[in-house]
Amino acid sequence: MWQLTNREIGKAPENDHKLETRIGNKTISNPTEITEKVNMYSISTVEELVKQNSNSRSSNKLEIKHCPNSIFIHLATEKVISLTKSCKGKSTVGYDDILESLVKQCIQLIKGPLAHIYNVPMNSGVFPAKRKTAIVKPLYKKGDGYDMLNCRPLSVISVFAKLLERLIYNRIVSFLYENKIFTEA
Repeated sequence: MWQLTNREIGKAPENDHKLETRIGNKTISNPTEITEKVNMYSISTVEELVKQNSNSRSSNKLEIKHCPNSIFIHLATEKVISLTKSCKGKSTVGYDDILESLVKQCIQLIKGPLAHIYNVPMNSGVFPAKRKTAIVKPLYKKGDGYDMLNCRPLSVISVFAKLLERLIYNRIVSFLYENKIFTEA
């Protein structure tokens, strides 16, 4: 499995043609079958997590009312600029093929529309479904490199989803500290 992953990202030597992974006692060497098994393993892991968390949710669509102490206050373009400038400018891209560094360079041109786009989920309380899309890659942890159980999924999301997640995270943490719900440990 790791040979296939390394070859796809350009890290494997050209003469490395042996691809195989092990599931239980069965060794698989067909690249298509390996890919399918990794996908099925990742999907089943996510489905299990969703199942575990679905019981704790009562409703996904809540209308958030504005109040002065709310974390859902209007987002200013300056906040979008400062958050974008704090990004590392990595070369990884999500499903939309947009580089983080490109967004950093163009932020002055897109700050207004981006602030508006980010205010919509803040006002509705609903995270956009399209922003939940990720490219999932296997990341080796430890142990036998041929065993699929020794890797974990790594989700690569769009830079815009990353920024929105960071905005929401910053707002929640700030709200918890300002209202003395969270305290310094």
